[in-house]
Amino acid sequence: MAPELLKAFFRAGVFVTGTSVFLLFIVTPDSAEFVVTVLSVCVGVTLLTLVALVSWYANR
Repeated sequence: MAPELLKAFFRAGVFVTGTSVFLLFIVTPDSAEFVVTVLSVCVGVTLLTLVALVSWYANR
């Protein structure tokens, strides 16, 4: 996979994860927005993990 594409996915993952973690402290825990924010954190961490695995496998 092209390194530029991996960088783009990594930046998107960092943005989603960082923004969602920041919002966890702002959104009230008993709301639907909190559930969406937690799921966004999961999606961001999954994206970062997949980028790391693909990068590791490509450089092996």
